[in-house]
Amino acid sequence: MPNERVVPANAHAGLEAELDALERELGGSQDPRFGTRAEPAARLGVVAFPLATRGSEPPVARRATEQFTAASTIKVYVLHALLEAVAAGEHDLDERVTLAAADRVTGSGVLKTMTPGTSYVLRDVANLMIVVSDNTATNLLIDLLTSERIRDVTRAHGWTGTYLRGKLQVPAAPGAGPVTPSQTTPADLADHFARLWRGELLPPELTDVAKRIYRAQQFTELGRALDYDQYSAEVGESDILIASKSGSVRGVRNDAGVMTLRALSDDPEEYVIAVMTDGCPDRRFHPENLGARVVGRVTATVLSHLSAT
Repeated sequence: MPNERVVPANAHAGLEAELDALERELGGSQDPRFGTRAEPAARLGVVAFPLATRGSEPPVARRATEQFTAASTIKVYVLHALLEAVAAGEHDLDERVTLAAADRVTGSGVLKTMTPGTSYVLRDVANLMIVVSDNTATNLLIDLLTSERIRDVTRAHGWTGTYLRGKLQVPAAPGAGPVTPSQTTPADLADHFARLWRGELLPPELTDVAKRIYRAQQFTELGRALDYDQYSAEVGESDILIASKSGSVRGVRNDAGVMTLRALSDDPEEYVIAVMTDGCPDRRFHPENLGARVVGRVTATVLSHLSAT
């Protein structure tokens, strides 16, 4: 697909060129570890705007509607479908689900280490899914809601670039062809967080539940180039607050949510931001993964431009 330019270019002079350079960096062009293995097809997608913005065009939109591998950002839509079901009276957050041995899958999370036969309230399962990106918790909720229901929810809200393949970390059937991963877009993620924060998607009490969960996420990449201190944020001593959901698989690093700048002032500023990547040659699950570093630098660059206007 063509590279959607940053809009409007004259409002953020130089931003488009900076993001072009960061996309090249994402491909490993400046990293001697990759040399001839640099990936020119690496992609960087961004949507960002002040939360108060309600215009049809976000101030920053690059590859906004291109589909990227969602990785764990797909859990945003699982949580939303759960809270909609609670709002409809179909489920209750104090309802319990039981972990079976067959439910435990690899990847992030803690339920894979817990004793089968133990039951957990849905509120805690939802927290685990977002806060520590628990794959087993996610699958428990997908079983409860069904993949079809979650897909229906995303379509109903206009998140048409989003597709949940099914449960996470479940191998394809023998003889099956290549599996298309779950996908979403920067525009869909940004729209979800903006509407959630404005109170447009859920009743007030469930909106508050969702916000608390996202504020507790432990794996955010958005603040890594902004001297963000997660513990200081937790205890109310940080001028930056982040509520988001990240996602990572090999070659992919994503993060999306709402960031508050000048949080300790009388005039805080809230920004919605979604950063998605793919094609990074650094395939390590490592704190200094190149894709993760680029996500942080993109966030700092975009916020610098937005807060200056």
